[in-house]
Amino acid sequence: MKHKYWLEAVLLCGVMQSAPAQSILKNKDEKELSLLLNEVVVTGTGTEHYLKDAPVQTEVLTGKALDQYQARSIDDLLSGLSPSLTFHDGDMGSHIQLNGLNNDYILIMINGKRMNGDIGGQNDLNQLNPANIERIEIVKGAASSLYGSDAIAGVINIITKRSREKMELTSTTRVGEHGDVRQSASFGFNYGKLKSVTGINFRHTDGWRNTDMQWDQNQLKPGSTMLTVNRSSNYTLSENLEWQVNRKLNLTAEGTYYERWVMRTHGPWKYLPNDFYYRNYTFAAGSRYKLNGRNYLTADLSYGRYGYFYDYKLKDITDYFKDGDRITYYPGQRIKQSIQQQVLAQVKGIFYFGDRHILNTGIEYQYNRLESPHHIAGDIASVYTLAAYAQEEWTATSNLILTAGVRGTQHKETGLNLSPKVSALYKAGNFNLRASYAMGFKAPTIKELYYEHTGSIGGSSLTAYHGNTDLKAQTSQYTSISVEYAGSKFQASLTGYANFIRNMIELVEIKVTPEEKLLEIEKSKKYTNLTKARIYGIDFTFNYRPTKDIMLGGGYSYADPKAQYAADTGDNYMKYLYIDATSNHNATLNTTWQYTWHCYRFGLGVYGRYQSTRHYVNDNDADGFQTWRINTAHTLMKMRHWTLTMNIGVDNLFNYVDRTPFGRNRATSTPGRNFYASALIKFKNGGGAK
Repeated sequence: MKHKYWLEAVLLCGVMQSAPAQSILKNKDEKELSLLLNEVVVTGTGTEHYLKDAPVQTEVLTGKALDQYQARSIDDLLSGLSPSLTFHDGDMGSHIQLNGLNNDYILIMINGKRMNGDIGGQNDLNQLNPANIERIEIVKGAASSLYGSDAIAGVINIITKRSREKMELTSTTRVGEHGDVRQSASFGFNYGKLKSVTGINFRHTDGWRNTDMQWDQNQLKPGSTMLTVNRSSNYTLSENLEWQVNRKLNLTAEGTYYERWVMRTHGPWKYLPNDFYYRNYTFAAGSRYKLNGRNYLTADLSYGRYGYFYDYKLKDITDYFKDGDRITYYPGQRIKQSIQQQVLAQVKGIFYFGDRHILNTGIEYQYNRLESPHHIAGDIASVYTLAAYAQEEWTATSNLILTAGVRGTQHKETGLNLSPKVSALYKAGNFNLRASYAMGFKAPTIKELYYEHTGSIGGSSLTAYHGNTDLKAQTSQYTSISVEYAGSKFQASLTGYANFIRNMIELVEIKVTPEEKLLEIEKSKKYTNLTKARIYGIDFTFNYRPTKDIMLGGGYSYADPKAQYAADTGDNYMKYLYIDATSNHNATLNTTWQYTWHCYRFGLGVYGRYQSTRHYVNDNDADGFQTWRINTAHTLMKMRHWTLTMNIGVDNLFNYVDRTPFGRNRATSTPGRNFYASALIKFKNGGGAK
């Protein structure tokens, strides 16, 4: 996109800021001047702190910011508001990167509990409803001392909304171009000591095609029938229960059921024989027991089952030969590809010793089982981990808080690993200075160890992916220094970091075997320990509220992620190369303005994102790009029990489209400029509409 669009957008932001600042907001809106300062966060230390006093640097996407953005998906929401996160679409879930590292190194949690059920390393965020999110906390860097394996790049903790009314009904509908529909509804009530929230979330898209050009057998051919984003539908049913047994004991229970269908095209130049089908369900129970003072104990137990299937169509296909027998699948058959099961048990205690010491300690057991016919030896594999951790927060003075912790993890394959962390916060007036050092830990996943899969992602070459039982555990050393200014109207933070990873696991291209060539496989990749990797980076974020009605925010993230590719014996042997799909420069800019006339409130938001060239070891680099979007909100106010909000907006305002042929790396899958509208209807009984 031409640079003039940056100028146009900045001028538009300036015009919005110069608008009259007359306001008739209520007293509660005046408190929002310092909303970010007074946000309570828990992810960085596992204990509650105001954001301005959090010992560990935490980025917060508030509920108000999420509502104003009106994203079509969680992916769009996170990438549009946080410059450190990048995404690109895929049939197997969300391809996420945080500060130069991909899904495998990012721990995603829902209400503080580990999210699982990935396929090929991608968490499926489609099962989450953007309208049901209270806030999102992002902690960057190694957090294995608290959360164990996977938390090397950072932690994303998605906090969902809870019912606070005697009765509450909510319905959200969003409709956009390309058959994009999202419908969600929830019902919550408080009856004495019992609270309940029941929800349903549905999403559908017809998909779209940005080009009909495709690379096939090293030739660029027109007339491709593939889609840039495939047609898909999914829905989630959920139930959350909370019972306050007495003043000391609180019990919780929750469950979800999720199904998703991905319909793929069948024709030139990839004749895809099957669609994808997913079926997941989870159950969890927890308790919190209050001890003397502020001390308490928690215990949680959860179970998840995640299914991934092929739905065959149109013609017979032979996929495997086993023990000399031909295995053929026929149209109409649904064939299991993998069933993942996880059991997670945790016991945790928080103990306050006076006003200066907080001890956070706990134990955790995790069991993972993978069933995948014709993909792993014996069709079934399993691993387990047993861990214990302790963390001490010491308020040395009124200005200085020190935190130190360590976690020991015993893994079935890799043995014992220790993950320590130390951090410090020094407060000097409106300035906060933070420093941290941590060692991260990531055991090879059950798929990296045992999984075998062949497929074509997003129209790329048919590729075979191989596990590796000789993998070692990955470890990292992460160091960061940050300075933060927290004023009543302006907040900003600048963080510099370095992340050094040993035995890093990446998919490395290997030679295609003769047997794979017979199956028309064009590429073959294997999970391999690289000798080492290093990431240097800088993150900058800011928020500025010049008046009660106007907010300007944004951020910039620079990352230099490179790894030595020891498996490459050619010219690149032992050279530092960019880690696949990483970009050096990412930035976001947003401004919002609202004005109220009697019983009507108007809101306007403009959002921009820039991403530089995305680097790849093989094939082409993906072009840099920028996109802008605008959202208008229309709210009817002063209704005792009802709230009605309509949103009308435009995604990709300047119509950027990446028409890179299928089979090569593309920057983004956006279909170009598209319009959308949404409606939120909320009924509350027990309190006035907020």
